[in-house]
Amino acid sequence: MEATLVGELPERQNLVARLKGSRPGPTLLLLGHLDVVPAEAEEWSVPPFSGLVKDDYVWGRGAIDMKCQLAAEAVAVAMLARAHAEFAGELVFAATADEEVGERCGARWLVEQRPDLVRCEYLLNEGGGTYVTVGDAALYTYTSGEKAFAQFRIRTRGKGGHGSVPLHEHNAVETLGRVITALADHEAAVEIAPFTAHYIDRLVPDPQLAARLKDPAAARAAIREMHARGDENAYLIEPLLGITFSPTIARAGGKAVNVIPSHAELDVDCRILPSQTAPEVEREVHAALAHLGDTWSFEWNDVTEGNESPADTPLSRSLERVLTTMVPRAELLPVHLCGFTDSRWFRERLPGIVAYGFCPFLAEDSPTMGGREHAKDERIAAGDVPFQALFFERVVRDLLA
Repeated sequence: MEATLVGELPERQNLVARLKGSRPGPTLLLLGHLDVVPAEAEEWSVPPFSGLVKDDYVWGRGAIDMKCQLAAEAVAVAMLARAHAEFAGELVFAATADEEVGERCGARWLVEQRPDLVRCEYLLNEGGGTYVTVGDAALYTYTSGEKAFAQFRIRTRGKGGHGSVPLHEHNAVETLGRVITALADHEAAVEIAPFTAHYIDRLVPDPQLAARLKDPAAARAAIREMHARGDENAYLIEPLLGITFSPTIARAGGKAVNVIPSHAELDVDCRILPSQTAPEVEREVHAALAHLGDTWSFEWNDVTEGNESPADTPLSRSLERVLTTMVPRAELLPVHLCGFTDSRWFRERLPGIVAYGFCPFLAEDSPTMGGREHAKDERIAAGDVPFQALFFERVVRDLLA
């Protein structure tokens, strides 16, 4: 196969390999990132970078984020090459160096500096493929778009002084606590995309609850009630409703415990739907904190624009045909991803591309697997890896028939 190692940094190269079809047609890119987040070995049951096969699982950092998909894609491409498979167009495989750290020398560098290597009509990447069982159906989701970053910082100010003399209404740290509480209690405006409404209808068996979740005026209260009774579906639906606030880093003081600092600050990880904008975030923040007067100020940390591909395309239909052949009880539904993937750079730089996140899991459903990404004892059922490789091989044959 024709293959290239290319990149911004010598120690962080990207591999791009091409397999040309026998006749004209579109190009499909199978994408995946090689890097992983750190792992604290003392927290793990097995060495986190061993790739150990134990108890019918493959254990290791990145096992489901997303080294399983990257391995499956590589094997699928190799099988097609060895079989001298007949197909139209081109198949491209790209294993990129940087997604987790964000040093911009991976997929983003490729689309900006070497778009000739990765230009395509269709792209498959991480971001979907787990399922939830509802009745007799396994509801799988693929991500046709993703939410954007709208991360900001809140600074609070007050009067500095000695810790022995409380300054409750002037203490910047106490004000920061009120900011955190106000953001947690604030109910941002709800937006329901048409395919989000369909997803809710399929996921929630109670029609009255589903109707409330699709009603912008009632959705937040319905989500609160679901959380209160331990309904795991609340975690799947809530990020799809619009703006979310997650306070993550608070800073104040530091000189001495008996010194009341005159200022404090809070970093907030905010995510917005592709249809939403930064000014909408500012309006929601001001609405949430209006009762705190002039004791706080707002500034942006990092703002991006969400983007999405059409949900109904030849690629989505191929995914559905292959999936339902391999998993007859499967249903495939589009959603927005609440996190970030490299697909965003491709949609930004290559207008018209159809980019989806999907890699199907079979042995375990979403509630069983939930929370393993970036966590200790990350692992994947060993049987899912060949299943995924076969899936990608069949998708290529179907889409590029």
